[in-house]
Amino acid sequence: MLPANVLESRGGRLVAFSLLYLSEGIPFGFSAIALVAHLRQAGVGLTEIGLFTGSLYAPWSFKWAWGPIVDLIRIRRFGPRRSWIVFCQSMMILTLLVVMVFDPGTNLALLTALIIVHNVFAAGQDVAIDALAVQVLPERERGLANGFMFGASYLGQTVGGSGALFLAGTFGFSVTFPYVCGMLLLILVFVSMRLIEPAATAGAVLAPVRGAAEVLRALIRQLGQYLRDLFRSFFRAGPGPLVGVLFGLAPSGAVALALSLSGPMQVDLGMTEKQIAGLNVWTTIMAALGCVFGGWVSDRLGHRKMLATWYVATTLPTFYLARQFTGMEGMEGITVALYWKVAIAYSFTSGLISGTSMAVYMGLTAPIVAGTQFTGYMALKNFVYTYSATWQGRYADTHGYAATLFRDGWIAFLPLIALPFLTPSKLGRK
Repeated sequence: MLPANVLESRGGRLVAFSLLYLSEGIPFGFSAIALVAHLRQAGVGLTEIGLFTGSLYAPWSFKWAWGPIVDLIRIRRFGPRRSWIVFCQSMMILTLLVVMVFDPGTNLALLTALIIVHNVFAAGQDVAIDALAVQVLPERERGLANGFMFGASYLGQTVGGSGALFLAGTFGFSVTFPYVCGMLLLILVFVSMRLIEPAATAGAVLAPVRGAAEVLRALIRQLGQYLRDLFRSFFRAGPGPLVGVLFGLAPSGAVALALSLSGPMQVDLGMTEKQIAGLNVWTTIMAALGCVFGGWVSDRLGHRKMLATWYVATTLPTFYLARQFTGMEGMEGITVALYWKVAIAYSFTSGLISGTSMAVYMGLTAPIVAGTQFTGYMALKNFVYTYSATWQGRYADTHGYAATLFRDGWIAFLPLIALPFLTPSKLGRK
């Protein structure tokens, strides 16, 4: 049982932030894995699935917009960060409950709209959780806490995706919605609503300001200073931060096997819901192992050099699978056993990129605007997932899986041109 104030002890903080990140991974895994499989089984085409998958990432591409809102609009009575976390989680549950009242396979437009709204609030929750973590985690705990948080997010995707598919295979897909909403509600009630922010944090609001006019002037002053710092972080910090924007707009290696093609290929192979769920468990484990190993190696051999290596590594299973197709349509030439091997290998190589790329982007970030600038880089990567999933679904519909995989693999080499210019930010380094 968690204590009354989960943030007052080291163990409480580790458990609390892990569960908060678990609440981010559960609904995302449900949407990206379980819902996509259900849509394909309902006969939805690859183009439509590509658009749906892209809609999952679209709100995260703009989550940087939450930064100033969360920082400047603070409700003192309920806690500046807790109020945003509780509000966003409540809206996430509400949107999923609305989806539950109709068949997702029969109204794709409404489903997509609701999932977009759901992820808008999920992105806001993420920004508020990160802001709270920066404020309450002592320096000596941040490495361990972030490790737990990242692992919990992966676990959440497995619980929300594979767990829902296991239930769907036994009881039908309709039970997956109360399953996901129930887990989110437990975290909301027993973790989020019990967060008590330190007095120094909670007091960092506009309490001394009286009157609407003074509040507005104070907000304008804060916003002005924030914008000046943000400008310096991109244009007065050397070439790296600006080049990082261009680099962030390119795919992180070969990505087709992680986006809109993986679910349809599994269904087209004839895999059952339980088989898909089992595969997702193993691919998640391999991705997590890859992340740890990739970060460990890159710390010793160089982040940018190893990031280039990891990008190339993702093309190997991608090209290998593409060469195994014997026809232009469907999954001719591919067996379930072969796909399992490729999917597991790809998940490991994809995981290699995660920790290493975070280190590179952190190096580009000025500490004074770390939340917004780093979130901005991450938002660009989510935008990449949006447009990549969209074009891949359409291209696969007309040219087949193999041609799409080949094109995706060759595109992965383009961002390597920018890597030598990703020099660390010159601002605020000690």
